[in-house]
Amino acid sequence: MTMLLTVILGACLAFSVKAVSLEEALDVEELINALPEEAEEYMSYASPTGKDLEGIWEKINESAKDMLRRAMSKEMRTAGLLVIVCVLTALSDTMDASGNTPQYVLMAGVAAIGAAAMEDFDYYLNLGSGSVRTVTDYSKALLPVLASAAAAAGSVSGAAARYGATALFLDLLTQAADAVIVPGICACAALSVADAAVGNQALKTAKKLVRSICRLMMIVLCTAYTAWLSFSGIVTDSADAVTARMAKTAVSAALPVVGGILSDAAGTLAAAAASLRTAVGTYGALAVLCVCLGPFIKLGCRYLVFKTSAALCGCVSDQRLSGLVEDLSGCFGIVLALNGTAAVMIFTSIYSLIRAAIV
Repeated sequence: MTMLLTVILGACLAFSVKAVSLEEALDVEELINALPEEAEEYMSYASPTGKDLEGIWEKINESAKDMLRRAMSKEMRTAGLLVIVCVLTALSDTMDASGNTPQYVLMAGVAAIGAAAMEDFDYYLNLGSGSVRTVTDYSKALLPVLASAAAAAGSVSGAAARYGATALFLDLLTQAADAVIVPGICACAALSVADAAVGNQALKTAKKLVRSICRLMMIVLCTAYTAWLSFSGIVTDSADAVTARMAKTAVSAALPVVGGILSDAAGTLAAAAASLRTAVGTYGALAVLCVCLGPFIKLGCRYLVFKTSAALCGCVSDQRLSGLVEDLSGCFGIVLALNGTAAVMIFTSIYSLIRAAIV
């Protein structure tokens, strides 16, 4: 009897020590040290274990309103310039006896619109592609910790599969952005300006082809990632559940009394790991949100302003000018989609790791 009590107490003590050291074993402090610069302002007082996370939402909300107000103030000036150029170009029709816009006036309008868009084109391009690299870099610190917590909760195969898929597809997205999508956006903008200036059918076809390639690449990567994550999750969660049941049955059969206690202790540890996993996942999701929010708001405002300006210009100016503004809005839309694709991948991964079954 004394021997049995000693075994039980030793097992409980071992699991208690393991539960206490679980947070240290997952190295959650690494998440704080790896915080991107964009997120430090909001999350400096928060902890990956779930402390002080509630106040971050208020900070993000206030910051988002301020960024939206400043971004719209800046973009409205650009919209005014685009509309003024189109209106002045249209006024030349009334001063020309033929009623057609002179070619040199049209070229001047194209040059003015192109200059207005290209003045800070690099800034917006770097804003979108930079957020992808930042999110990818932070995921290298976040996902291992989150996968370890999911594995401690019992989802060993599932955590490894989800982590591997996310790391692979985020890396593919980063490489595709640097090698194809960003150069393609630049080429599409240049082809749009050239097409508006000379009205060549080959240029129209080329810009549509480049734009389609950029969009298709992001769609294929995002669809393939979601499909792979769903399929691997079904298979690995089932395997983890079977493995856990077999392990519990074997322990209970080998140690009729102590085995049941050990199984209960293991279940308690898994529940504690799941709670920590949720806190770490929430912390990581907020950090990613802080990184993506600024670029998304600025790029979104830029896209909406150019889209609205294209509609207004189409009412008063030559179709080539309004078409140029529309094409440029499409370029900014691709940059916005690039930022959104990276965010969707990392948020989906965080959600899937948090929702992995406790087995």
